[in-house]
Amino acid sequence: MEFNERTRARLYAVTCLACIVWLIQSLCESNADGSLASWATIVFSLCLGVVIAWTGWNAFTGWNAADEKQEEDATKNRR
Repeated sequence: MEFNERTRARLYAVTCLACIVWLIQSLCESNADGSLASWATIVFSLCLGVVIAWTGWNAFTGWNAADEKQEEDATKNRR
C-alpha cells in the first residue's frame, strides 16, 4: 500500500504524539520509583526524544509539502 504525503504526515504526527505520551508516562513512573536519574532512564528518554524530534519534523514538513502540492495542482487545473 502506498501513502500520499498527507497520510504519511498524519502517521508521523500520531507517532510523535504517542511517543510524547510514552515519554511523559515513563518519566512520571521513574520519578515515582526513584529511578529518574538512572542511566537506563536517561538513555531511554534521549532515544524517545530523538524519535519525537524526527517524527515531529517529518510530520511538519510532510504537512507543508502536501499543502504546497495541492496549491500547485489547483493552479494547474485553473489553466
